[in-house]
Amino acid sequence: MNIRPLLLSCLIALVLPACEKIDKEAEEQAEQAAAEIKPIPSEKYDKDGLVFEYPTGWNVIDDSTQDDVRYVFIESSDGAVSVIQVFNKEQSPTLEQFATSYSEQTQIVPTLAEGETAESAAQVIAPTDLMSITRDLDGKTYDWIVESVPGEIGGIATSDYREYFRKDSERFSAFLINQVNNDVLTANEGSFELIFRTLTPAE
Repeated sequence: MNIRPLLLSCLIALVLPACEKIDKEAEEQAEQAAAEIKPIPSEKYDKDGLVFEYPTGWNVIDDSTQDDVRYVFIESSDGAVSVIQVFNKEQSPTLEQFATSYSEQTQIVPTLAEGETAESAAQVIAPTDLMSITRDLDGKTYDWIVESVPGEIGGIATSDYREYFRKDSERFSAFLINQVNNDVLTANEGSFELIFRTLTPAE
């Protein structure tokens, strides 16, 4: 009698239930983790075709148009900032072109506010190289560019995290820039994702 087929059958009988148990446990852990993620209280912004949600406690401080580009600024109390720029799709730059241009523009040292000394003013220093990443969200793959923005305030080195996204509608391209100090990045990641996930340019 050949015992190998019998041993193989026994081994399969033992392994399959174990694999099913592992898969079930992993599925239950994933469901539990998803259930533990608390939704962020939010407000809805819906004006002239542009729609997005932003965290309660944040403020939309400007919505204006210059040279056919719409600018929307949202900020939090801890210094996190989201900027939306909406272009006509036919005149829109690529995400890489946009990120490069925005990064270069922000290297300009800001004008001193009234009563502010040069020693206390934020000095904008050239950021590090842009890094391109792809990101899956809600069944779609998006290009995503990130950079670290070094700076200095009162002689103390600072470091900001900045990310760029693009979302298109049939006629418009919306670029989203999120920026925050690295010290409070973790606390704002969910807020940034909320804005990006719900951002819808006018059709």
